[in-house]
Amino acid sequence: MQRRQSVPHQWFLVVDEQSVGAARRLPRGSGVLVVGALRAREMRRLQTLAALRNLTIATEGRNSAARVHNVTELRPALLARTPMILLSPLYPTRSHPDWKPIARMRAAALARLGGRRLIALGGMDARKFARIRRLGFQGWAGISAFKT
Repeated sequence: MQRRQSVPHQWFLVVDEQSVGAARRLPRGSGVLVVGALRAREMRRLQTLAALRNLTIATEGRNSAARVHNVTELRPALLARTPMILLSPLYPTRSHPDWKPIARMRAAALARLGGRRLIALGGMDARKFARIRRLGFQGWAGISAFKT
C-alpha cells in the first residue's frame, strides 16, 4: 500500500486461495488484505481482479498491516508506524468462536490510541460498522460478510 493513496473503508481478508474468487463480488474501490500465503498464480489472479475492479491490495506485515487484539499488541504496531491496524474482534465471529469481543468503550479507547489507522475486524459487516464508526475507526474488514 502506497502512502499517498486513500485507504478504502471496506476490506476483504483473503485467508486462503479459495477466498480469492470472492474478490469478484467486492464493490469497486474496496480493499483486499492478504493474510495467508498465496501461490504466485493466485496472487496474479487477485491482481488482475484488483485492476479490473479498482481494488487496493495490501499484505499483512510490519510495513503494511497488522492485526491486534489488545493494547499490548497495539503498542508495537504503533511504534513500527504500521499504516493499517486491524482491531479484532469487535463482534462474535465464526472464525474464532471462542474469542470474547472487545468491549465497546475499550474499542473506542484503542481506536483513539491508534489514530485514524484502525480498521474494525471480527464479525463485521456494513450495518455493524455504521454503529461503531463514530468510535474512531477508519473502516471495517471481514471475511464472511463478502462471501454470501
